[in-house]
Amino acid sequence: MAYRWRSRELTVSVTMVAVLTVSGCGALGGPRAPSSGGVSSAPPRPSVTSAAASLVKEGWFGPTSPLHARVEMRGVERLADRSVLRFTVTSLEDEARHTGNSFGTAAGDFGSYRIPLVDPVGGKVYHPLTDQVGTLGSKPGYYEPGVRYETVVYYPPIPAGVRTVTAITAGTAGEFTGVPVVDGTGSGGAMSPTAAPGSTVSPTAAPGGTVSPTAASGSTPQPGTTVSWPVREPAGQVTSSVQDLYGITESAEKTTIASGGDETVGLRTDVLFAFDSDRLTARARAVLDDVAKETREKADPARPPVLVEGHTDGKGTHAYNMALSLRRAQAVRRELQARLGGAYRFRTTGKGETEPVAREGGTDDEEARARNRRVEVSYRVKQPTGGSTASETAGTRADEPTTSGGRPAPFHADDGETVAGRTSTGRPSGQRLRIDVKPFYRDGAYLVAVFDIVNLGPGNLGAGTGYGGDIAYIGGWYTGFSVVDPASRTVYRAVRMGPDDPRGPDDYVDPGWATFNVEPGTGNRGFFYVPAPPPGVTSVTFDAGPFGRFDHVPVR
Repeated sequence: MAYRWRSRELTVSVTMVAVLTVSGCGALGGPRAPSSGGVSSAPPRPSVTSAAASLVKEGWFGPTSPLHARVEMRGVERLADRSVLRFTVTSLEDEARHTGNSFGTAAGDFGSYRIPLVDPVGGKVYHPLTDQVGTLGSKPGYYEPGVRYETVVYYPPIPAGVRTVTAITAGTAGEFTGVPVVDGTGSGGAMSPTAAPGSTVSPTAAPGGTVSPTAASGSTPQPGTTVSWPVREPAGQVTSSVQDLYGITESAEKTTIASGGDETVGLRTDVLFAFDSDRLTARARAVLDDVAKETREKADPARPPVLVEGHTDGKGTHAYNMALSLRRAQAVRRELQARLGGAYRFRTTGKGETEPVAREGGTDDEEARARNRRVEVSYRVKQPTGGSTASETAGTRADEPTTSGGRPAPFHADDGETVAGRTSTGRPSGQRLRIDVKPFYRDGAYLVAVFDIVNLGPGNLGAGTGYGGDIAYIGGWYTGFSVVDPASRTVYRAVRMGPDDPRGPDDYVDPGWATFNVEPGTGNRGFFYVPAPPPGVTSVTFDAGPFGRFDHVPVR
């Protein structure tokens, strides 16, 4: 399914995040504006902790009142029944702080670490194990300043072919690429042991340190000590979730939403049919030739049906739209069936105006209606043989390039210099924002778009500020942005986690929130994933919505 218009719920909680800060780079959101007043056009950046093979970023986590902290990803230990992400969090605040939902993504899951792990080559996302209370793993309390808190989160087992993952944190640091995945025994080894689900780890201090009174026996740990959070015992049934990542690409004729499990091709009916007609145009024949070829290559005839759905815009009566959408779907199905022969079974239906993918009646009404007029062809994708996941096909390791993508990115501690920027004015009360665009980079089968957005005042930003728009995929915070290959004019949009959810906003590979620092003079680092353009593409056009388009953004 394509993107649906849904009202964003502004009561969203947030996933855990770490923030990137590198000396001399524009990677991170800035600190609080000075109380003396004035607006800084380039908020100062925190320093980056630099250590060999160390995956460390610092920044601000959680909306409205973010926690300033340093996060170090140590790695993922792969066990027989689960995987364990190990990392540390060090508060950089001046006083003890409880994080509230700074590291949680779901209402009621306060204090938990809800961090998706992405396999950027296999196109999978592994979500933390949960029970009826929330995320399984460490249960944090108050963070004492300067204390290093060892933390674990539990996940479903990650396949043996996956050597690295990207941890998606909610905050101004965002993505931690290149997190190593190693085989473990659960006791000893390269990483210290942790409790399995069902047991509790008592908080302990590192040699020379003291135990936090909030976690144990009554003494406050001092800055520089190391403490382990307790691990919460599961309550009831444990839920495991592994989802496909869905890449979204658009051209003049179609929108394709594809994963390793299924694919939906949305054909624009303005290309296929004349106005108010179900008779295919001459141009439609060539378009359907390409769709049939792609269907033959990708669709699994052993897992029918090939579903053909017709959709209209909101003009006209419901009865008329239902009938027209069905006739158009039947016309497309006949052409595909003639090209594909009897190997595939089809199901055809008309949806009329009932499932719009863009909001009509807004400033982009004509474009929205054109997007809603479509015929969608959906099918299950042939599964690879000879490996347990898409990233292990034909003996290929998950850290090697495949036909669908390149190597997973190493850890990126430095976003690099700003390559383009622009100020946008016209938000409520004349609010001014500046975007500073960084070089984009590849992570497996995806391209990572990176930028800073600085609040130039005069007022605070709303905690729910996002960059969607009327013609946006609902659920992501930057879905109004896109990346364009200037040669082919293919548009690459935000990568979605899992299939489209008709009941509410979807999740995308982005920080889970766009605004952490809200005051004038502060900035927020943003990022989102799109499908990677062909390997030869070394620069792209960045469509940054209200900030305009930026040509020649380098891809490194």
